[in-house]
Amino acid sequence: MNFKTAIIFLFLFVSACVAQAQPYVSDLGRFEVDQKKGCAPLTVNVTIRPPFVCNGVTPCDMDFENNNPQQNIFTHTYTQPGTYTLRVLFQTGGFDQITMVITPNTPPAFEVYTCGGNETQVKVTDTNYNQYVINYNDGSPDVIVPSGSLAKDNHTFASAGNKTITVRGRNLSADDNCNPMNQNVNAVATLPAPAITQLIVLDNAQIQLDFNNQTNILYKLEIATNSTNFQQLQDVYNTSTTTVSNLRTDDNFYCFRLGAFDPCNNITVYSNVICSANFDLSPQSDVNKLTWATSSTGIGNYSISKSNSAPLAAAASATSLDDAGIICGTDYCYQLTSIYLNGSQSISLQKCGTAFSTTVPTAVENISAIVAANSVDLQWTQDPAFTAVSYTILKSGVVIGTSTTTAFTDSEYATDDGSCYKISYTDVCNNKSPQSIEACPINLSGSLQQGNVINLSWSAFSGWKSGVDHYIVEKFNDQGQLIQTFNTGTATTLVDDEEDFVNQVYLYVVTAFPNEIGIANTLSNTITLIKEPNLFHPSSFTPNNDGLNDLFKVFGQFTAQVEFKIFNRWGELLFITTDLDKGWDGTYKGTAMPEGTYVFRAKLTDLAGRTSDRSGTILLLQKRK
Repeated sequence: MNFKTAIIFLFLFVSACVAQAQPYVSDLGRFEVDQKKGCAPLTVNVTIRPPFVCNGVTPCDMDFENNNPQQNIFTHTYTQPGTYTLRVLFQTGGFDQITMVITPNTPPAFEVYTCGGNETQVKVTDTNYNQYVINYNDGSPDVIVPSGSLAKDNHTFASAGNKTITVRGRNLSADDNCNPMNQNVNAVATLPAPAITQLIVLDNAQIQLDFNNQTNILYKLEIATNSTNFQQLQDVYNTSTTTVSNLRTDDNFYCFRLGAFDPCNNITVYSNVICSANFDLSPQSDVNKLTWATSSTGIGNYSISKSNSAPLAAAASATSLDDAGIICGTDYCYQLTSIYLNGSQSISLQKCGTAFSTTVPTAVENISAIVAANSVDLQWTQDPAFTAVSYTILKSGVVIGTSTTTAFTDSEYATDDGSCYKISYTDVCNNKSPQSIEACPINLSGSLQQGNVINLSWSAFSGWKSGVDHYIVEKFNDQGQLIQTFNTGTATTLVDDEEDFVNQVYLYVVTAFPNEIGIANTLSNTITLIKEPNLFHPSSFTPNNDGLNDLFKVFGQFTAQVEFKIFNRWGELLFITTDLDKGWDGTYKGTAMPEGTYVFRAKLTDLAGRTSDRSGTILLLQKRK
């Protein structure tokens, strides 16, 4: 007989001896009760012992619950827990009494552990009673166990399936009337293997673990720090989650496994291993560096959540990842999820940081300029790898304004001041770019030469990294209609000697086309050139009515109005007209004028609205018929 068996045997022997002490005799032996202790409600029966009697002739006062005496009441039920003095007043013998103890009727708490082989273990955790009676409800005898560490029992059912176990508590020298507690348990042939389904690092000191646990199975949770050398941490019973505290999750990673423990046979069936990750974020110039330390055993891959972005992925063998898809000045938060091959997940602490960059942005390389009457519109392109927040525009080395877009208008531009522009910018990382190449707008000028030949010249455009491919000169009339275009290649001069007897006023503009595609063209200032009006006339005429050269006429080019006069040598006005189709027939007031030299004067208004005076001489010949 081992020590445990000997203790239980002694306990049962004492219990049997005490149980035989009923009935319980009062202090002076004048009456007895069938119970003096029990759970509420407890019914007590009083018996008067000879030679004492309590009847109608010699009644007794009986006080069951302190100071409430009644005559000849031999049965009473105590409904409330407490300690009472049951007193009986005999007419011939005075008082006798006994102490009654009524305890709370609390069903005892107990745990049922499932074992293999259809076996279970009952462990009574309640300590309110002296002993506990276990009934397995399968026809087997009740099992009585003492209160304390020995309050447990193993039992094997004949078959697997759902079973009901009843436990009630009772005290020594007391009525066995306390309420029982029932629990259901599923008897199994083999304990199922557990699984840790999810690990969440809650903060820098706590980790939450979620399980697929079944009821009535006792689990042993084990922990290892920065390794897989496990040690016992805590028991897990009838719960699907637990929180482990007093950790340092920012300094270590922790691995866990869960064992389904068979207390009947001292056998443990272990779960998968799942580990936290010591996850860190280190923002560096143009990259957020993510690193982690964990045990990669059983991991299929990693998924890293990123605020306002799609998740990042990493292989099971990875321990770091560089995220270059960032914008400096932006706050990013990351969280690492280890995805295990069995479907379990381990979720790290979230780490947040602000991205930054110290990279100097590239300079603006292509600026286009469109010149208007008294202004110039600047447009430019910028390396898309950098996000500008503000552009600074310099004119001949002096800051003249800022812009938040890739365009700016200088409303104080003059074509003859030779202004050139440079642009720099500050990006979202507060880094400043170098100044751009210098952009000098095209300054177009022109002159009218003899014979109404037009000479054009313009300044070569600078502002494009790859330079100008060619220039196009466009010529318009004063109604804005395009008359002609000239492709000058890369030449910056043009001679326009085209004859045009219709248009006197010309507008010219030069467009520069870049070698690099995707860049706006550049336009020069527009200039206006007006051809001089011409007056053509013969040197002589013969007004003899022979049908040949009988009239002196002038012919005007670009002439809108004319006042034409003829004078003799003494300045006398002989002829005047405003109609060029009318000529002088060599007469004055119907009289033929003699041969000789005469003077003409013409006041012209051209198509441009300008007025001018022209004069000359004409020889009148009297040709014989």
